[in-house]
Amino acid sequence: MTFARAKELVSEKYGRRIRDPFDLEPEEERLIGELFLEEYGSDFVFVTHYPSKKRPFYAMDDPADPRYTLSFDLLLRGLEITTGGQRIHDYEEQKAKMLAKGMDPEGFSDYLMIHKYGMPPHGGLGIGLERLLMMLTGKSNVRQCVLFPRDQSRLEP
Repeated sequence: MTFARAKELVSEKYGRRIRDPFDLEPEEERLIGELFLEEYGSDFVFVTHYPSKKRPFYAMDDPADPRYTLSFDLLLRGLEITTGGQRIHDYEEQKAKMLAKGMDPEGFSDYLMIHKYGMPPHGGLGIGLERLLMMLTGKSNVRQCVLFPRDQSRLEP
């Protein structure tokens, strides 16, 4: 489901005002999870096409509507467990997006070099293993699933 549609459905079904048009709030993620379980019997939902304004400089914009990216979050029971999407592989497109985000491409010369000489189309994702483990084991806090949890009073093992 697209980001915009997910926000719209949650707003309509639960009478929740959209406060942040560029990202999902944790409560919205939870409600999307409830909605998908109720409507489709699924614990999982891919939310796609996040606003370009919110995603990193390397996320490829949707050619059909560059306000959005070819990216996704995978939610499990209303909790984001992974984020990913297609990455920019074109040198000029990458430089242009960096400039549009107020970045100086000169500071990324090593990163841009591979684009200049032929980066193939590619994508990626980053899964939150501790979050996934928390959901699979039914724990109430992610710190219960981290080998060496960190907080304000514990910064090293």
